[in-house]
Amino acid sequence: MIRKITIPKLSTNVEEVTVTGWLKKEGEAIRKGEPLAELTTDKAAFEFESPCSGIVRRILAEKKSIIPIGYVMALIGDPMDPLPDVGDLNRRLLEKHQQVAGKKPPVSTKGPPPKATVVRATPAARRLAREHGVDLAAVQVTFKADIVNEEMVKKSLGK
Repeated sequence: MIRKITIPKLSTNVEEVTVTGWLKKEGEAIRKGEPLAELTTDKAAFEFESPCSGIVRRILAEKKSIIPIGYVMALIGDPMDPLPDVGDLNRRLLEKHQQVAGKKPPVSTKGPPPKATVVRATPAARRLAREHGVDLAAVQVTFKADIVNEEMVKKSLGK
């Protein structure tokens, strides 16, 4: 049986996470409780443990993707079982999250490319920029960065 691995509601004010890195690859075996991925919120970084055992059949969120709560980030199960199509579910979650957050289309995730792009930044950088009214696009250009981090925002503030 294939299990859909979703981002759980971590706390009342966390609506998205950044996939900092994957600790398992597609085709690798994983046991329940074993670290699957490194995730970051605006308040913490942590290892996300697999809720089940099996083979990592598909990874649906690329490294450095910012994804909403409920997003199916991976599929784990028996190598002989057919994979469910979760593309529509993930697209609807991304669209809903963008509408609620007033954001433009998503960052990099596997699937069709987004129609427009947003400045890619860590949650901590987004929070700091929002608190100080810093334009993340300007920071991204200044530092010629793919992803804006908190240190870049601090430097743009002169801190």
